[in-house]
Amino acid sequence: MARLERGALIDHLPEVLDGLAAWIEGRTQDAERAFNALAEGHAVQRLGFGIELPVVNIEYAWLRRIILSLLLEVPPSSEVQAELIRLNEGLDRAILFAIRRYTERRDYVRDRFIGILGHDLRNPLNVTAMATQNLLSSNALAERERKQVQMIERAAERMARMVNDVLDFTRGHLGGGIPVTPREDDMGGICRAAVEEAKTGNPGRTLVVHTEGDLRGNFDRDRVLQAIGNLVGNAIQHGADPVTVVAREAADQRAVETSVSNRGKPIPAAMIAKLFEPFSHAGDVEKGTLGLGLFIVGQIALAHGATCAVSSSNDETVFTIRWPRTPIAEVPNRT
Repeated sequence: MARLERGALIDHLPEVLDGLAAWIEGRTQDAERAFNALAEGHAVQRLGFGIELPVVNIEYAWLRRIILSLLLEVPPSSEVQAELIRLNEGLDRAILFAIRRYTERRDYVRDRFIGILGHDLRNPLNVTAMATQNLLSSNALAERERKQVQMIERAAERMARMVNDVLDFTRGHLGGGIPVTPREDDMGGICRAAVEEAKTGNPGRTLVVHTEGDLRGNFDRDRVLQAIGNLVGNAIQHGADPVTVVAREAADQRAVETSVSNRGKPIPAAMIAKLFEPFSHAGDVEKGTLGLGLFIVGQIALAHGATCAVSSSNDETVFTIRWPRTPIAEVPNRT
């Protein structure tokens, strides 16, 4: 509340009191009109100020406490008790209207943001990519010009990756989660494809793949490929060779486990707990990423009902994911 001026804190108080008075008196339609006006002004205003929904709830809780404290000073009677009950009902109704309007507006802003990322920003990037590819495929460029076009192409690719990361962050962080469509696939093939992609952009690095056992299961190939690719990219960026990807059948045969390991400096224990939080790597923006890679890995795993684990020592750092073979929706009560 500290970021709000006093005027902003109390400017909707008349709507609250008018609505509560109407509710207590049994004028339900008048009360709900007041509560709607309150939600439209108060709740949307709080969202605009960046006030989180739990804080809005606290604001209403304090209002309830103050009003009840004042009313409890009135001599008790059956009429007062009935009005107190009606008052609480009215406050509950006002809070319901406010929360509903707040979430509707928040979801609209989220969806609009996703729409801008998914369409308005991708279109010019696609045009840039097509133009650079056309130029590079022609024979009209001198060597110096070709290098400059290649720089534009790499910059556009980096921007496209950032847009995709922010899009996934928005889906995962603001609700709804990252969507997945699991189908029968082979985790070994997914891991090999992820490593081949990484080798293309990192020809000087040592990347190795090992597979063990039956690796078939229900996975969203593109999303799992993205998750393994992010882990490999993280190992390349922050660790030393060799970077090893292992896919193995779990001992209980109910899951497939993947691990991505690398040599290099160990991750401090205090940092491990925060690795899958967004923007956990402060210096990643300078390296062409937003620090969202591991957050997205965690969200993709979560969407599959998978679990992530990290271990780090002087010998190696290992990111392990246990992927259930069966979609989580088909296994009741599984955690």
